[in-house]
Amino acid sequence: MMKRDRHYPAVSQKETDMRCLIVAPVLALAAVPGTAHAQFAEIAAGATMGSIVDQLEGSVRNIINNADDAVSNNSFRIRQQGEVLLGQLNAMVADQRDKTFAQLNESQKQAFLGIRNSIAQLSRLERVTARDIQRTTNTVGTAMGNLPFGKSTPRVIEYGPTYILGKPAGGPATREIVSVSGIALGEGTPQLKMQGVQCQPLAKTEISLKFACPGSWSADAEVKAASGELQVYQKPGFWRGLFGARAKPRSYKLSVFVVPPELGKYDLSVIRKVLGQEENSRSQDFRSDNGHCDGNREVLFPFNVTPGWRIDPASIRVNCDTSSRSSCSGLRNVTATSFGYLGVVRNSGSCGRTPFGNAWVDARGNVRGRATWTEVREIEKIVTEPVGQGGLEWAKAVQLPIPEGVQRISLTVNQLDGKRTIVTGDDATQRWYAVQSDPVNRFVLVSPRTLDEAMGD
Repeated sequence: MMKRDRHYPAVSQKETDMRCLIVAPVLALAAVPGTAHAQFAEIAAGATMGSIVDQLEGSVRNIINNADDAVSNNSFRIRQQGEVLLGQLNAMVADQRDKTFAQLNESQKQAFLGIRNSIAQLSRLERVTARDIQRTTNTVGTAMGNLPFGKSTPRVIEYGPTYILGKPAGGPATREIVSVSGIALGEGTPQLKMQGVQCQPLAKTEISLKFACPGSWSADAEVKAASGELQVYQKPGFWRGLFGARAKPRSYKLSVFVVPPELGKYDLSVIRKVLGQEENSRSQDFRSDNGHCDGNREVLFPFNVTPGWRIDPASIRVNCDTSSRSSCSGLRNVTATSFGYLGVVRNSGSCGRTPFGNAWVDARGNVRGRATWTEVREIEKIVTEPVGQGGLEWAKAVQLPIPEGVQRISLTVNQLDGKRTIVTGDDATQRWYAVQSDPVNRFVLVSPRTLDEAMGD
């Protein structure tokens, strides 16, 4: 067993992590290429610290605005780390905005240029991650230590939570714990307001703060940024403190992202085979004529179904017309496969020739018309039927019954991030949920992930 040297005090894991965050940026600054004189020429000697920082702030805001806007932990942390970086820049020159670049000594100029170069390198990245911004924030914080107006500046390095699961709108107020880590945070009484409500301080050290923040913490259909402002205090220098100078407040903007309880809305349909009827419209003309001197005739006109079909008796319609003394008698022998229509053909007048021998004295009769009907047959049809729709809550499975004969499902989820995901199959795994389809037991199970699983990068 190794024995700890009694001359060295024990170091907590958190203090070790914090020292690592400080050492890494120092190495990064040392690796900035180019000579100091070449870099100094890029900043006018008369430029004020305030104007230079304003330009840097503009670069950081562009990075934030152009970053990935997905609903994800990385996207949220990019915005949080961007706020921290902006806060550090503001805190660094809070009382030195009118100081010119020429008034800095060589090492201080080098430190300030290191800050600017780090932000410039960040701007050139094709895809910025939260880790990239955090590295730049750490670099800026380390460089501040080399500036006379930055040594005692309280610096926020990170804070959390990044996001929380929102409560239903209109529900009772709740409390969320907000933690802040950094350097030189323990002076005075730090204060935090979230959503305009004062938070209760729970713990304070030089490197960490903890608050309990009451509020509604609710979100409806979209992610909401719950904004706040942290006020910490910068300890006056030894001589100034000796002459009664007071600690000066320094402010940081904070945002915690509130994710709605529902990840989105679902709409489930099924594609299945069903027995249905197919219809076929039919029509057929009929006619029968007498010759001269023909006697009365009953004519049964036949109508037959198309093979494989059957007649719908209620659909039969007959338009019948006659001449002379003929008549239409109506339907006969209606079955599923055929029917008849009866007509009587009669001539009018007397049979024979005229005295001149060139014409007949009777008029020939006829029965004529058209029959229409509908044939039907049973067939298997592929149909799409709606099953159900509703909301999906994080980590709450929804089981939906489905009918018999389902061939496949079609599940559409309109997610709160504006994306529409569609599942057409038995089982599927999406980033925010999984789907299991069981046609045998006739259900579909939609299983949303936990919020932490879904927000993972």
